[in-house]
Amino acid sequence: MIKTARLLAVLLLCSLQLLAQKKAPPRAVRFQGAAQYSQDELLAAAGIKPGARLTVADVKARAKQLNDTGFFAVVKFGNDSKGLLFTLTPASQLYPMHLDNLPLEPGKDLDDKIHARFPLYHGLLPASGSTDDGICEMLGEMLAEKGAKATVKASLTSGLGPKKITAMNFSITAPPVRIGHIQLAGVSPAMQAKVNTLVDGQAGNEFDTENTAIGLERSFEDLYQDQGYAAVKVEASEIDPPVVSEAAIEISFSVTVTEGGVYKLGTINYPADALASRAEVQKFLAKYQAGSGRPLDQFVLAVNDAYHARGYLDCSVVAHASFNEATHIVNYTIEIDPGQVYRMGTVQFDGAPDTMALKLKNAWKLAPGAAFDESYVSGFAAQAQKKDKVLSKWMQSVMVTFNEKPDADTHQVNCIFHFAKAAQPGR
Repeated sequence: MIKTARLLAVLLLCSLQLLAQKKAPPRAVRFQGAAQYSQDELLAAAGIKPGARLTVADVKARAKQLNDTGFFAVVKFGNDSKGLLFTLTPASQLYPMHLDNLPLEPGKDLDDKIHARFPLYHGLLPASGSTDDGICEMLGEMLAEKGAKATVKASLTSGLGPKKITAMNFSITAPPVRIGHIQLAGVSPAMQAKVNTLVDGQAGNEFDTENTAIGLERSFEDLYQDQGYAAVKVEASEIDPPVVSEAAIEISFSVTVTEGGVYKLGTINYPADALASRAEVQKFLAKYQAGSGRPLDQFVLAVNDAYHARGYLDCSVVAHASFNEATHIVNYTIEIDPGQVYRMGTVQFDGAPDTMALKLKNAWKLAPGAAFDESYVSGFAAQAQKKDKVLSKWMQSVMVTFNEKPDADTHQVNCIFHFAKAAQPGR
């Protein structure tokens, strides 16, 4: 009798286990809260095949897989009359992808390959999660196909690019990635020695995915323009595959130079209706002419300074060249896009005693809301000392630095001056 009861208990337990594991008939799977992704993309990201029969354990696993991608802050699921419903709350912030030192070409082709494996990727990535980790593995595989075995790491990094973006940065942590051999074409005998010196200085430098080719082109152009080759054209491109050793991954480059002959500088034509007059530009130009450099570059820098003094911090200055082949003279026409004016916000004097901070505030004349004057800020400390002996004596004992914090949305600039005790001689 006891044996029969035990047998019935075992059979009952097995039946319950089978019922728990039995997969429900296929029901519609829907997603809400993330309209930026298609149904197919979300199904693929969750690992759900169309028409699949899912147990409760399966659904929990699929929800966890979605959550682990990092694209969602909250993933919930439940059943209603229409079937299985996933309710998604997207992550509050996604970041653009940036390649640091990988010898791969960023752009649509790479984006398409990443999207094919990680369907929620549309150029933006979460701060962490399985997607970032998976892309590291994928990029490592792509490097291995080039013969480069490397460790790829993802990290959230600020200050990338001219606009100081925050991005998910993918970098090779080991081995180091460097500029290797530079193959030259189009260099004349007259420039060969100078070019060789430039090449020697570039080989072995750290490689940057987006900037090394551009940097090489600019370096060669600067070298040639210093010698009067105003029409020079330079094209730099990577040579595949990279040269790999235990010590480093070296990226070789092909650099093609079209020299274009030597020209003398003629005139620099400045717009008559420019917001900053030519007389204003000349004031800033004086400090550059005291040093060395090409006259055109000095003039462009002075134009930028004159516009920055009026609050146009996003000013863009372009010099258009016009070549006279008969006389070998080049003239330039300046084009200026001032952008929107920035205005003064707040000013702080960090590290200054209350009495000195009050003197500094009284000396500050750039009122809130006034057009921001970058030259006023840079010269403020020196000017303030000249007008107050007590302030001057104190400032001789401290080091002064300052930060400008322009806001691209409000077009307002806040300034902070930092005062730190200067090191005493012999200590």
